[in-house]
Amino acid sequence: MSRLLGIDLGTTSVKVAVFTDDGERIAAATRRHPTHRPRPGWAEQDPADWWRGLTGAVAELDAAGALRDLTAVGLCAQVNTQLVADDAGTPLHPAITWQDGRCAETAAGLTERLAAADRARVRGGLGTVDASHPAARAAWLRTHRPDVWRRTTRLLAPKDWILAQLTGRAVADPLSSIGLVGPDGDHPAWLDLLVPGLRALLPALADPASVAGETTGAGGLPPGLPVAVGTMDAWSALLGGGIAAPGDAIDVAGTSEVVAVAATPGGGAPGIVTFPTWRGLHVHAGPTQAGGDALSWACSVLGGTVEELLGLAGTAAPGTVLFLPQLAGERAPLWDPHLRAHWLGAGFGTGRAELALAVLEGVAHAARHVLAALESAAGAPVPALAVCGGGANSDLWCQVKADVLDRPLRRTAERDAGVLGAAMLAGLAVGTGGSVAGLAARMVRVDREFTPDPRQRRRLDDAHDRYLEAQRALAPIFR
Repeated sequence: MSRLLGIDLGTTSVKVAVFTDDGERIAAATRRHPTHRPRPGWAEQDPADWWRGLTGAVAELDAAGALRDLTAVGLCAQVNTQLVADDAGTPLHPAITWQDGRCAETAAGLTERLAAADRARVRGGLGTVDASHPAARAAWLRTHRPDVWRRTTRLLAPKDWILAQLTGRAVADPLSSIGLVGPDGDHPAWLDLLVPGLRALLPALADPASVAGETTGAGGLPPGLPVAVGTMDAWSALLGGGIAAPGDAIDVAGTSEVVAVAATPGGGAPGIVTFPTWRGLHVHAGPTQAGGDALSWACSVLGGTVEELLGLAGTAAPGTVLFLPQLAGERAPLWDPHLRAHWLGAGFGTGRAELALAVLEGVAHAARHVLAALESAAGAPVPALAVCGGGANSDLWCQVKADVLDRPLRRTAERDAGVLGAAMLAGLAVGTGGSVAGLAARMVRVDREFTPDPRQRRRLDDAHDRYLEAQRALAPIFR
């Protein structure tokens, strides 16, 4: 039986786990890393923290004897985060993360340089260079950090940098290179119109489930292991959540909320990212800006741990308080970096419990907003969704989402679907996995289904209408 190692470099932590090829987790380890916010709207991470986390987690697995007889390694990582490095792969500046909005003005100017035909291909059909596009980050560094830019020879996503550390080769993939891949599957020429020389800084592209190289012994992994190219954490979570055929849908409840649906080729909708078809999977997706992050923020404001706040929310009577979770703008389907969060409708009877429940419902309303656009993109309703990620550990939050979305939610037994998906990519890369559908059937399991409570339908439909109306009304204030 194959033993596959998955690595997931997320926004808040590095997760490493060993699985058998039938999906059984043998061992796992996690190390958290910080996000630094030196100025309003900025969000940076230190790649050295990623590497310390990875090597620490690998050492823990090694001490437990879990690294023996490994077959292959797979990777996934956060995206719309970029770092610049020299020829040796040494980072020259903190990584600018997907939550960072400093490049909004720079991005607007870049969009204006593109012809209409090229705009249509940017960011999976969104038609704009936004603040998290690699070209916007490169242009910002070129203008504001010219000393760094002069020494830069590589512009890398976190996954590609980790891959280079493990194998000596930085390899990107077309699924996570959003806005950097043309119809021919290569980096388009118009990238150099945005930032001169940008294409030369980008790593070569390869299939996520192909072998990029072998481990060199760096990071504490045994040398000579095949390492898959890997992909973005959300796409990896789709695999680990069992998305394998048209009509399959998922809510990845992580730091942000990512909702995605597999469909027949074609389609699309405003504000939705449409990925290139990969091994028969044609996926539309929408990432929000804050999911679990909104609950973490509420803990800091209201006091208490996540567990305590979830417990409080469970005691609140359903009410009229609305929460808009746009703490740092919104991504899908609005792509508005200026939006901000609100509690609306509080009164003298509103306490911590009611505010906590409103946060859970507000994140679910953001997911419902995305789901409506996804169904338009796919041209068909979504009958049910898988759910995974840290937010899925809460039975209460899963039930709230089922009620707000008015869809059954099927929670995966492996909550860390991204790290499982990374291991699945490793299996596909070395030929032990078979097809995507066959691998999903063998390795992905559901542990519980949450069905919508019909008693909540009228209240939550009304709440969603008010949520959308409030968002539209407040947006001009912050622009």
